[in-house]
Amino acid sequence: MYMVPHHTPGRPSLRLLTTAEALQEQSEGALLLDTRPAERFARLFIRGAVQIGLQGPFASWAAMLIRPTQPIALLAADLEDAEEARIRLARVGLESVTGYALAQEQRWLSIHGTRSLNTVLQNNPTIQLVDVRSRSEWLKGHLPGAISLPLLDLESKGQFIDPSRPSLVYCYEGYRATTAASILLKGGAGDVAILIDGIEGWLASGLPLETTTAR
Repeated sequence: MYMVPHHTPGRPSLRLLTTAEALQEQSEGALLLDTRPAERFARLFIRGAVQIGLQGPFASWAAMLIRPTQPIALLAADLEDAEEARIRLARVGLESVTGYALAQEQRWLSIHGTRSLNTVLQNNPTIQLVDVRSRSEWLKGHLPGAISLPLLDLESKGQFIDPSRPSLVYCYEGYRATTAASILLKGGAGDVAILIDGIEGWLASGLPLETTTAR
């Protein structure tokens, strides 16, 4: 991983926030941006935080999903990751980072793999499969019965998801799915899980995709 110094010239050091302070920032309008990987986010996270993993195209997705004037409180594994996140956010015009904290509020977010998916769906046939890839990707092939709801449309079209039913979110390889799940949870969804290996795992298992455009 690329490491940055604790202090960047011309920029004050990031303020370490307690969980209570991070939640206070959130209550005052700041976005809690969790930069940790999907697996760590799923094990332990603050409800209401939006996850965009630092190891992927972090700045690109942040620029598309976050308003330029939005205050941001980072949730990171350590100070080095928080400083790297701040630098990468600044490069895309997101400069209102107020500080960083480590998540200390616990809630479980289920992670499933393709090998266990049939069992999961058989045990609970009410699960709605939510494909958060782009519409063009979805049209090329998707999981049978999946709903197309691209990540960039989640906040404006999230009402198409039935809140009374559990959701299983997937993308191609898991990166966007984790971000989407965090946004759904932030919006009040009660039962959200992730298919961590997504379409990539589905294809690797030799399973067929659906290409109908009825949904």
